[in-house]
Amino acid sequence: MSLTRKLLLVLVGIVGLLALGACTREITTIVQEEPQPSNCFECHSDVDLAVVRAQTEWAESRHGEGETVFEGTNASCVRCHANEGFIQFVEDPARLTYTGSTTPTNINCFTCHAPHSSGDFGLRITAPVALLNGESADVGLSNGCIVCHQARRDVNVYVTASNNITIRFGPHHGPQGDLLLGTNGYEYDGFDYTNADMAFHRTSKPEGSRDGEYGCVMCHMIAVNYQVGGHTFKTATVDEESGDTVYNVDACTACHTTYEGEDFDINGVRTEIDGLLAELQVLLEAAGFVDGTGTPLTVSGRPADDAGAIWNFMYIGREDRSHGAHNPDYARALLQSTINYMNSRAPS
Repeated sequence: MSLTRKLLLVLVGIVGLLALGACTREITTIVQEEPQPSNCFECHSDVDLAVVRAQTEWAESRHGEGETVFEGTNASCVRCHANEGFIQFVEDPARLTYTGSTTPTNINCFTCHAPHSSGDFGLRITAPVALLNGESADVGLSNGCIVCHQARRDVNVYVTASNNITIRFGPHHGPQGDLLLGTNGYEYDGFDYTNADMAFHRTSKPEGSRDGEYGCVMCHMIAVNYQVGGHTFKTATVDEESGDTVYNVDACTACHTTYEGEDFDINGVRTEIDGLLAELQVLLEAAGFVDGTGTPLTVSGRPADDAGAIWNFMYIGREDRSHGAHNPDYARALLQSTINYMNSRAPS
């Protein structure tokens, strides 16, 4: 091969390599684009402190304290005690069994909200959630609260002709949703409960509030004052410095415009319900149903009406803890009908 031909081949090879190199550089340039502003700033800014404020309030809430988060290791408790269980419910509300977590995490912002999935701070739960007895109602932005703030038992199934009573007898620690909806109490034959389904706190909302701001959020979140309201969810708390109780009465006066008190005893409802509870406890103690602290006494074979009396006392007096505020009419009806039964009951 002549020298001229060899030089020509070398030249062709060099040109080919340069061409390939040019292609490579072009592709690299496309992949390695100039950095763009982070997508975080589409939702966040360095002058918008709403998220910081919500987190600060949340840290003061019972939800944020996380005192019972390790109940989330238990499959039957994880749905409400840990973030992992609530997400399992969100993914499949019809599921019957849950998986406990070996490392449960506390209920947090992303338990109820999913901004990085949905692109906004909308709630994961928007549709009505059924109680264990099948009842449901749309309570707007409060629908997610009902997932956990409901009785763990259906009274129609739980209270039978013969009941084994233990210190844990009752609806468990969260029947606020049941009372709000006016359901799942033990209802005695012959007592008229038809007018005991007060829906005021379930459906009413203050003037100027946004869509969906009724039910739980109407009283627990809308009005924000020092240490109460907002994401603290507290209607009252004790000021650590002064020792005084701080009441979020602004949550009440938005609707109860003439109320000027500081203890939520609007129209005397709190006094009335507490009085009925005290009267019922005396009757239950005298019958040997509960001890002096109101704790059920262990016994087997207790008939339905007797067990129902204990259920109603635990439901309204020990587990709901709103002094009837969540639904005064239904609370009053359950307590009065139970008192009537206990007064008419033959001593055992």
